[in-house]
Amino acid sequence: MAASSFAAIQEDPKAIFVTQLARELHRAGVASDQLERTITAISAVLGLQIEIFALPTNITIAIGPRYAQQIVMLRLNPGRVNLRKLALLNDVFDDLQSGRIDLPDAIAQLRSIDAHCPPPPALLTVGALACVAVGVAVLLGGGIHELIVAALIGAATGILSFFTTRNAVMDRLFEVFAAFVATLIVAAYTHYIHPANLYVSIVAGVVVLLPGYSLTLALHELANQDLIAGTARLGRVLAILLALGCGAFLGFAVAGVGFINAADVRPHPVGPAFWIVAIVLLSFGLSVDLDARFRDFAWVFLASIVALGTSYIFTQIPGAHQVAPFLASLICGLVANGGAKFLRVPQPVFLVPALHVLVPGSLSYQSVLWVVSRNNYADAAALAVNALVVAVLIVAGLLLSQLIVPGAPLRLRETPS
Repeated sequence: MAASSFAAIQEDPKAIFVTQLARELHRAGVASDQLERTITAISAVLGLQIEIFALPTNITIAIGPRYAQQIVMLRLNPGRVNLRKLALLNDVFDDLQSGRIDLPDAIAQLRSIDAHCPPPPALLTVGALACVAVGVAVLLGGGIHELIVAALIGAATGILSFFTTRNAVMDRLFEVFAAFVATLIVAAYTHYIHPANLYVSIVAGVVVLLPGYSLTLALHELANQDLIAGTARLGRVLAILLALGCGAFLGFAVAGVGFINAADVRPHPVGPAFWIVAIVLLSFGLSVDLDARFRDFAWVFLASIVALGTSYIFTQIPGAHQVAPFLASLICGLVANGGAKFLRVPQPVFLVPALHVLVPGSLSYQSVLWVVSRNNYADAAALAVNALVVAVLIVAGLLLSQLIVPGAPLRLRETPS
């Protein structure tokens, strides 16, 4: 019985295609609830009856009619967003739906997709993370010294990421090493060159490691009643924050806490002209970090403009400041879903960069100034609550945008011939 069941799945191209597609979507960083809905809809298009249960580290697919199902289980590491892979997956499914390729060809393309998504060169990654750090430092009101320190931390984070891909122990302790090195860089710069704001420099420098996007995904999954996946992802968020905190405390222990007062330099408001610089730097850095195709850079740039522009506009409107993240994410969601529906642009290509930009853009320099003007645990807790509220508002805006203009990671057309 077991052998016949195995052969039945192995010989069914529809089952193989759906299983392989679910694996690649997970590895490309699609949220668990979106993956489940997308695979269920695609299976219906293909005429395949399935049930799927996705977690950040596991996918279980039951193929066939109820009480006569055959199970496929995939054990996976948490996926990291890869815009190039998501765009290629859209192309494969588009070709399948339009009849340009058949199922065996689609399966072959899915299995070889990693060859079309090589990691970016190490030097390019280092430069991209430095650009992201400088862009975020501008948004948080950093001066020239904060920009320099943030760039140094961003570059150091990129160098560390290169070594972690070659060492399993460093990979597990990546966040600890990054926060530790970031703290030492701020301490050394403050001691030998010029005081720089500790919080702006570190937050901007390690912003690519901060789990703001993961927190948004976790709340999104919980809001969609995907309780186990949302709780598991929320646990990973807390683990990353704990690792970053441990690294920072180790840095304080080595450098001494005396430099904290010297690094208590107040950030300052930045004008719209500086936001343009931040948008350009963020767009380039995110395009490389998220591995977007060169032709998709324009969409990443537009996403950054929409996210930061709407955040800035709504924070300037009396009475709208408190709900600015909700309104900004609503507009970003509508633009992403509308672009996927009418312009055939893969939804994640626009939405994912916008979400990466919204969290620091929504917190803005005012939140950082409010925290660094004091120095106690109550303010740290207040900042954490503020970040959580921002994430909740962003998720609420995304959910409403899905109700108005439904969207999905892959574009669904008609049943393939």
